[in-house]
Amino acid sequence: MSFRDVLEGIRERVEGTLAVSLIGLDGITVENINPGRVPLDVMGAEFGGFIKSIRLAKSELNTGDVLHFSLVTEEYNAFISTVTPEYYVLLVTGPNGNYGRARFELARTRQQLRDELS
Repeated sequence: MSFRDVLEGIRERVEGTLAVSLIGLDGITVENINPGRVPLDVMGAEFGGFIKSIRLAKSELNTGDVLHFSLVTEEYNAFISTVTPEYYVLLVTGPNGNYGRARFELARTRQQLRDELS
């Protein structure tokens, strides 16, 4: 199964999905589906920076590794799920997107993609 197929599966199963992307921690997109014309390049780079900052703080806070991060704004719900230490999936829904289903699908996808990217 290709990365695109995996991302397309997420898009189909999560109501309200605007975009979904597999991104390297450096902010470079590996694959994306973006029919909602979400500014994924900018979001990917910014969220990569967030994850790096959280990783630095984890040693001081004893939180463990970052597995999932979400940001809810007036226009978007953005979900970031770490696949490997170097890759993550960014899922963007509209404000009425299904939050619980998004988290479930990202956890499921983490397992699918981990083997391919390790």
